[in-house]
Amino acid sequence: MKNYITKSSEQIKKSFKRITIQNTPLHILKNLTNDIDLDFVAGKLNSVLPRSSMTNVDNIYVGSFEEFSHKDRQFNAMYKDGTIYVSNEQDNEEDLIDDIVHEVAHSLEKESDVELYNDISLETEFLAKRKLLYNVLPDDKKINLVYFLNPDYDASFDSYLHKKLGYNFLRSISNQIYYSPYAITALKEYWANGFENYLLGDKNKLKQLSPILYNKIKKFFDKREEENYGL
Repeated sequence: MKNYITKSSEQIKKSFKRITIQNTPLHILKNLTNDIDLDFVAGKLNSVLPRSSMTNVDNIYVGSFEEFSHKDRQFNAMYKDGTIYVSNEQDNEEDLIDDIVHEVAHSLEKESDVELYNDISLETEFLAKRKLLYNVLPDDKKINLVYFLNPDYDASFDSYLHKKLGYNFLRSISNQIYYSPYAITALKEYWANGFENYLLGDKNKLKQLSPILYNKIKKFFDKREEENYGL
């Protein structure tokens, strides 16, 4: 990945002006597949993301990364070692914005781990929703309940959700349980999906569906606002 980043940066670095998200540089390593207005993307991200939320992000790279391709799953973005990697295959500006905000949420998990997970309230809420989902599934679409009671990421369960059930079907039966189907994937995705929709979606809907998640996110931002203003 490092060699790809270096080579791509040298090839097209003159094609784009410097873009930053709260002082974090955004590098375009491969041309975006659609006509994306990067000024709009940067403006939106700078307006919704507090500077303190970028503490653990040193760079954002947009390109084509082999790590995104797995046997059963294609990913659009990832956070690793202080860097956000995002696919250059984006439908529109909102698609790119969503991906970056989602990975910012993942970048904050370690420093927020005690607040997020140690009191198990968030995990309890998440697993209660998994049980509700299991109960409303038709019998012919169910797998062993044990998969629904594991809060960690499981590739086979992920494949079951997006391949066997499909997100359109999941959306139709879980819209009063989860904000969106991807939140079902794992506890960490429940957090990141909530963070994303707290900033970009309907806060009232998130609060209604997932009050503990909502309060964790609100507390996160309230604490940082107090730190910024020395309150």
